[in-house]
Amino acid sequence: MEQFRGDAHKFYKKIKKATDQEYAVKDVREIDEIYSIQKFYETLPVNELKMIHYRMVKEKNGSGTFPLLISILPWLGLIFSKQIQETAEGNLFFVFLFLTFFTCFAIVFILLHYREQAWASLHTEILKDLIERKDKKQIMN
Repeated sequence: MEQFRGDAHKFYKKIKKATDQEYAVKDVREIDEIYSIQKFYETLPVNELKMIHYRMVKEKNGSGTFPLLISILPWLGLIFSKQIQETAEGNLFFVFLFLTFFTCFAIVFILLHYREQAWASLHTEILKDLIERKDKKQIMN
């Protein structure tokens, strides 16, 4: 049942394997990618980081294009239902082909949507940490 554990556990196992083989955790590809994003953001001033953070929050909370496209397709089906019904009469292959295509299309774009939301969350957390750290540093000085 190991395959049903999810990405977080797979990532943990990858990190554990790296440390068991005496590799640095920061050399794991996923960690290195996050590290490079963080290093870039560290070069920016606090006011720019805040603006980028606001934009990332917008991206994370926005509905996005993919769910909009998927929700529009049934409405188009209703609008053009007469034409679709005339075309589909006696041709069940067309209906099957359309439903298969629509289902595949929906699954792919829903997965892409959630992946993009996950990246926006990652950037948001990195930005929050950097802004807090830089604000504390300014207070201390």
